[in-house]
Amino acid sequence: MFTTIIIDDENPARIRLKRLLSSFADKIEIIGEADCGIDAIHQVEELRPDVLFLDVQMPDMSGFEVLAKLTYQPLVIFTTAYEQYAIKAFENYSVDYLVKPFGAARFERAIQKLEKFGNKKEEQTSTDFKKLEQLFESLKPTKKSFTFPVKVGDKIILIDYKNIHYFQADDKHVRVFVNNGKSYLGDWSLGKLAEELPDDFVRVHRSYIIHKGSIGSIQKYFKGKFVLTLNDTKKTSITTGSTYSEIVKRLLELG
Repeated sequence: MFTTIIIDDENPARIRLKRLLSSFADKIEIIGEADCGIDAIHQVEELRPDVLFLDVQMPDMSGFEVLAKLTYQPLVIFTTAYEQYAIKAFENYSVDYLVKPFGAARFERAIQKLEKFGNKKEEQTSTDFKKLEQLFESLKPTKKSFTFPVKVGDKIILIDYKNIHYFQADDKHVRVFVNNGKSYLGDWSLGKLAEELPDDFVRVHRSYIIHKGSIGSIQKYFKGKFVLTLNDTKKTSITTGSTYSEIVKRLLELG
């Protein structure tokens, strides 16, 4: 019997993993879940799970940074939305990797591999996760210019990302706010969108991604949060989410 902690900033992804793991309740016991790196580190150090289901990209730190900060090294099954270009970064450093979205059959193969791998945690104790992260970053393709498609009537228009102030989650879709004061509904999830956007954009909250060039002013808020006032016509104010504050601080070079 293995024990595990699920680490993913997207609640639907954690729910899906728990549902898939329910079919293997006789083999794996879920003892915790975390939606950010800091919480993940605390839980792993306290609960000492045998294996982690670990998302690569999280708001406060990467999955690699989580592993680098641990004094206890469990086995790892990475979950990632990145395609095959990044697979080399995982092959020698984890039990397996699951590319989102993955199905039940692929998940079952990962569990079978985990069983064959056994409790050989010593094989990972010397892993340099900082070098692993650097390898992963070097394999990522350069993001290209991005236009956001939205449906207006019977037409699809493409909005240049330079004209976008911010994106806001709207149920299962995303609403995009542009510099002409209008907004449009797009058929994307905010999590998927965050992976596709150029580096000019930063996710500051579970429900918001903003264009860095649209930030007019920044004000410190309580508990390490920030209030970002945009330079759009409405002077929109967005408060950073607690789990996104550190990455916002780093990306915007705030002291």
